[in-house]
Amino acid sequence: MAINAKINVTGGIGKTTINQSSKTKIVASNFNPQPNVSLTQIAGVSAGGAINGQTLVFNSATGQFEANTVTASVVAVNGGSF
Repeated sequence: MAINAKINVTGGIGKTTINQSSKTKIVASNFNPQPNVSLTQIAGVSAGGAINGQTLVFNSATGQFEANTVTASVVAVNGGSF
């Protein structure tokens, strides 16, 4: 990655380039990515019995994300003044 910048100096315009000399990779020693993971395999998620239209909602009593139907009504939309 290089960062190019123009610097305004008295008497003219200067230019500098900053190059990243080395890359740092931080990965946990036990990191093992798994393709095609279902929601039921993720800790803290209880999605059993989910139906179309539901979302995951955090339940503080159980400490888990659970499938739930969210309903809301829009009372007012304020688009500001123009």
